[in-house]
Amino acid sequence: MKILENVLASSLTTLHIGGPIRYLIEVENKQGLCEGLAFAGRQSLGELPVFILGGGSNILVSDQGFAGVMIQPLILGKEKISEDSVHILLRVGAGEILDEVVAWTVEDNWWGLENMSFVPGKLGGAIIQNAGCYGQEIAEVVESVEVYDREKEEFNTLSKSRCGFTYRHSIFNTSYEGRYIVTSVNLRLTKDGFPNLQYKDVTNHFGDRVPSQKELREAIVGIRKDKGQDTSQFWTAGSFFSNFKLNKDEFETLIAKIGSNFSKEKAEELRDLVEKIKAPSDGGMIKVSAAWILDQLLGLKGMSVGGAQLSWMHVLSVRNTGNATAGDCMELFKKVRRVVHEKTGLLAVNEPYLVGFTKEELDNYFALD
Repeated sequence: MKILENVLASSLTTLHIGGPIRYLIEVENKQGLCEGLAFAGRQSLGELPVFILGGGSNILVSDQGFAGVMIQPLILGKEKISEDSVHILLRVGAGEILDEVVAWTVEDNWWGLENMSFVPGKLGGAIIQNAGCYGQEIAEVVESVEVYDREKEEFNTLSKSRCGFTYRHSIFNTSYEGRYIVTSVNLRLTKDGFPNLQYKDVTNHFGDRVPSQKELREAIVGIRKDKGQDTSQFWTAGSFFSNFKLNKDEFETLIAKIGSNFSKEKAEELRDLVEKIKAPSDGGMIKVSAAWILDQLLGLKGMSVGGAQLSWMHVLSVRNTGNATAGDCMELFKKVRRVVHEKTGLLAVNEPYLVGFTKEELDNYFALD
């Protein structure tokens, strides 16, 4: 276990934004995790708030920083547990880089993660938010999740059904947020798979040709780089806005509003699109593409506040152009949210965690007036 003080969040996050973290604790094993939590709970520190940091993507830290303890589990390890003629079961540490896990599975021709190629962050973070990309979600291949239960102070294993996976959510960031810390994940992959080509970008890349798994991974990596989603080249947190989830009545209201305020052609375009992007975790709801709303309908690419900009390459990415502050990012979020609500009635929702902001600040950024 390593304890660091007053580390700038800007040095740890893919947005390169954020003030000092009071304590950063790096842990490489289960014992270190327990020691880190014990440190955070010491009476002399006043029971500091705890945040579990993954790979630094999907997070925006306040310019004032975080006056608590960030614990970064760096628990590694990749192993094959069992296999039969159809499936293979793997155990992977939560601290493993997600794209390296994907590359490993593709190298051995194990199917189920290839469409998540080049998604930033670590495996543990992907589990917490049920990360997904191009028609594939991590929940589809989860067998179980090994966790530390902070309430019971013990390690446990949760079956997939107990994790409550839905679109970009799980019990780890909703009903039991803060209770469980993911230490490792058991993944069940398929030996004989078929490429998932349901998303337009992927379909257009291959046309009528059916690619190999390796070709599919290479194509998706290229597509994501072309959209400015290489965090080593562009400072972003990944997608800043979540897709919208509507019931049937809400969707029909949206369709009518788009037909009235824009055109019937746009309304039909959206109706066709939602059929193409259905996912197992939609749970009977209708998923509406935030990228389509912001770009194809409202033309918001390039909108900026200070050093924060909606990327010209991919509208859902809020990009730090070099000197952006957390305040810039959130003022841009507020600006986009107001436009979206005014034109469509939809409420835009952030995808990254917002850390270190006061309630008053968040109330202001989410206000529609």
